[in-house]
Amino acid sequence: MTAGLFSFRHANRLVTKSAVACLACKKPLASRHLAMQALPAPDARSTMRRMLAAPLPTSATHHVGALDGLRGLAAFWVFLSHVQILCGMRAVPVLAWGDLAVDLFMMISGFLMAHNALTRQGREPWENAATWRTFWGRRFFRIAPAYYLLLAVALACGPLLGHYREAIAGPFPDTMTSRDRYGDASLANVLHHVTFVFGLRPDYAFRTPLPDWSIGLEMQFYAVFPVLMLALGRTFSLRRHLLVLGAGLGVWGLLWGYASRFPMPAFLPMKLHVFLLGMALARARLPGSGLGPWWMVAVVCGVEMARHPDVHGLAFALVAGGFGVLVAGSDRWPLLTPIRRWLSSAPGRRAGDYAYSFYLVHLLVLLPVAGTLVSIAGYLTLPAWSRFAICAVLAGGVSLGLCMLLHRYVEQPGIAWGKRWLGRRARVLPAASG
Repeated sequence: MTAGLFSFRHANRLVTKSAVACLACKKPLASRHLAMQALPAPDARSTMRRMLAAPLPTSATHHVGALDGLRGLAAFWVFLSHVQILCGMRAVPVLAWGDLAVDLFMMISGFLMAHNALTRQGREPWENAATWRTFWGRRFFRIAPAYYLLLAVALACGPLLGHYREAIAGPFPDTMTSRDRYGDASLANVLHHVTFVFGLRPDYAFRTPLPDWSIGLEMQFYAVFPVLMLALGRTFSLRRHLLVLGAGLGVWGLLWGYASRFPMPAFLPMKLHVFLLGMALARARLPGSGLGPWWMVAVVCGVEMARHPDVHGLAFALVAGGFGVLVAGSDRWPLLTPIRRWLSSAPGRRAGDYAYSFYLVHLLVLLPVAGTLVSIAGYLTLPAWSRFAICAVLAGGVSLGLCMLLHRYVEQPGIAWGKRWLGRRARVLPAASG
């Protein structure tokens, strides 16, 4: 922004000097017009390069309000993609790409974790082991309370949910998933999920009625996040980011046979590059980062487009680019200001607050709703979009009400209790060491 302002002032001085010189020489108006045309025109690519590379204003470097609305939109996107499947509607581009919504969640998570870490690095340095414990404690108390409650409900109601799932598969057999998800309440399955290690095991990564494979993936990311922060450094380094990216892809390649056994991409090496994209964009907001973070975005998009050389890969690039501009560049783009304001508005903040619980609870509601609807005479003869709308409104309304209760009575108390526990621990440890 400063560079652009300097260029504008410099050009303005040139224009003024040229005009004064023309008037002093008493040149005709046409000659003065030609002199004005002789001034170099600004290059569009260099202007965009300066806009992307310039640091954000200081006031914009802390809370990133657009993340709130984006989290809510991602959760709603996943919900709608599941509605589309369970009402038997033919796959519709974008709507059916719920996996891209989960990728957006990963970008948001990578960005937010790195952004908060960079903001706090003065008082919470990653070289200090206490910072690691504090980070893991915060994430556990953010994720675990609502997850444990809904995991218990899902396992207890698993056979009933499986019945509804089979009822849906009657008229729509292509939609059926593994029955093991709904009937395994074994001690081994419970322990794998309570300890959050289920994402490391192909046999347990996708074995509850919840869409929790991504929760196991998130917990793996949180487990290695302190190491990633140390490896990537305090300032942006494209070389370090590429080395970490290469290491993640290398582990994926070495364990290709093992990774291919996962029914969902719940194993961190399969998705580490998406988290790294978000972490790189967090550094794009730092002074002196230049265009390096955007090169990292381009490399990750190239990886995904190589894996999916079709419209799906292109859609990932569009989602990644749009996310990057909104969270790391929208302050420099006046045309995006209305979108950023809408995402960070009061409804957007509420959507972000409810996103996690809505994501977790929606299948526990959607399966009974869709399973009941297929047994109602006349429902299956309706047009696909009508079935979609009915199912979405009924399941969405109930899910929204439940997620509001979960946020108020489970998530918030869990976070508050975690803060108190971490605060007491922080006071006890210095006293013990003294």
